Amino acid sequence: MDTQNGNTSSLQAMTIIGEDTVITGTIRAEGAVRVDGRVEGDICTESLLIVGEGAIVVGNVYAGTVVSRGLIVGDIVASEEVQLLDSASLNGTVRTPVFMADEGALLTDDTDEPVFADEELSGNGDASPARAVA
Repeated sequence: MDTQNGNTSSLQAMTIIGEDTVITGTIRAEGAVRVDGRVEGDICTESLLIVGEGAIVVGNVYAGTVVSRGLIVGDIVASEEVQLLDSASLNGTVRTPVFMADEGALLTDDTDEPVFADEELSGNGDASPARAVA
């Protein structure tokens, strides 16, 4: 870090939404975001989004990487990867090049289409959506 010139570009900020916090509206962040409370609105970051166990996100997620142990009600678009860990629950679709779900993660969607989480990338480099049904 170059403190003489006031340059703090080497530090990456993390936005933390605490357990007892409810946020309504769109969140746009440059750095990583961790949600342990409730967000009612979209979350947009080109970096990492962590949804903690017990956290609730009601809105769409746009991020570089998403790692979730909580509940997401909305669609996820991730440029790098999505990981749904054992206690995660997702009601929506996923669009990402790499998708991983632990045993115990709950995936649901309002459509009746079959799930293909391992679809290959389309010719233009975009990931095909993964839809999950219970």
